[in-house]
Amino acid sequence: MTIQLSICESLSNLHVGVLEIVGVRVQPASEALRKYCEEVAIEAAERFDSKEYNEQCQEVRQLLRFGRFKASGRSKPAQEYLAGCVSRDGHLPSINGPVDLLNAVSLQFNLPISLLSLAKCSRRLHVSRGNAGETYVFNSVGQTLDLTDLITTYDASSEPARPVGTPIKDSLAGKIEATDQDLVAIVYCPNSESARRRCDSALEQLKTRMLHCMG
Repeated sequence: MTIQLSICESLSNLHVGVLEIVGVRVQPASEALRKYCEEVAIEAAERFDSKEYNEQCQEVRQLLRFGRFKASGRSKPAQEYLAGCVSRDGHLPSINGPVDLLNAVSLQFNLPISLLSLAKCSRRLHVSRGNAGETYVFNSVGQTLDLTDLITTYDASSEPARPVGTPIKDSLAGKIEATDQDLVAIVYCPNSESARRRCDSALEQLKTRMLHCMG
């Protein structure tokens, strides 16, 4: 069964890119992948103060701002968090090959991306805004993310649908583990021509470089 993803009709300003990844090995990044991540961090740092970069950030924030959700502070988009890591530490965090690659692509194309385990989530996904008071745990110490009005990916195989990912942080319940082999990447993108081009390039980069995480 291939990925079946639907988007709430009210999210006309959202474009979503989806990539199903089959047969991955969740292990430390290869030397080639580490080199790519290092190059992305260096190149990204050089454009953090550019007009184009800041306009892209504002476009993503504007996409996410709605109702009670403000897309700032601790709720900044994921790629801005990664940019902060590079500004502070000089490099991206290293977790495992698939996650390191996802982070590098997210930073390179300035778009937030979810990476979810298909052992924990079904291939029936739906993207809509979070319900009032809805939350999920996003890390092992039990911290929660308020999903109210936030663009959220749901596992639609259950009733009610179960929230598993957002452009801010993915749920602990959907995060990949060492035993995972099949994953799905979801790119959250403003519905403009320039952003859609970046989304297409991000998906192609993920598809090509994910080969470093196979076999």
